[in-house]
Amino acid sequence: MKKIARLFVWMLASLFLAFPAGAGEKSGPAPGAKPLGADLALQASPTDRCPVCAMKVVHHPKFAAAIQLENGETFYFCATGCLIRSWMHPEVFLGKDADALKRPVVQSYFTGKPIDARDALWVAGSDVVGPMGPALVPLATQKELETFQSRHGGKTVFRLSEMTDKKWQAITGKTAVPAGTP
Repeated sequence: MKKIARLFVWMLASLFLAFPAGAGEKSGPAPGAKPLGADLALQASPTDRCPVCAMKVVHHPKFAAAIQLENGETFYFCATGCLIRSWMHPEVFLGKDADALKRPVVQSYFTGKPIDARDALWVAGSDVVGPMGPALVPLATQKELETFQSRHGGKTVFRLSEMTDKKWQAITGKTAVPAGTP
């Protein structure tokens, strides 16, 4: 009987966590424990999980990325592809409207320095593999792009502003949002 009572309490608690308290509120994952640093440095903590795939961000430091909200809260991602999907569809992956987003931050592939993902030159279709499979690689400069392509190849170069659902599907072979998502 105690097992049934515990199961009932667990199920009830799950319902409260799954649905927002107020009418019309959006639910979504919790932001990271720490915001971005003043220099845009990522400060992912051991408890932060990627809002797209739930992987622990600290396990993938080379590919980690972040989206800072207007209110200073920060969501951390295990890989750049999860960041891009969330930037394109924040209502689906973050439970936030697009106007709540301030900036996407990635690490330049060669230097590891944080850069605004909107300023990056992105490469898809190279031989670089990240935590989620073939990596979408951010580069800070045209020189880095040329060096990267000579070493790793790459079929597509793009800017974040050019990313659409159609382009995402052409690059990855998958849809940007899960099937059945409104």
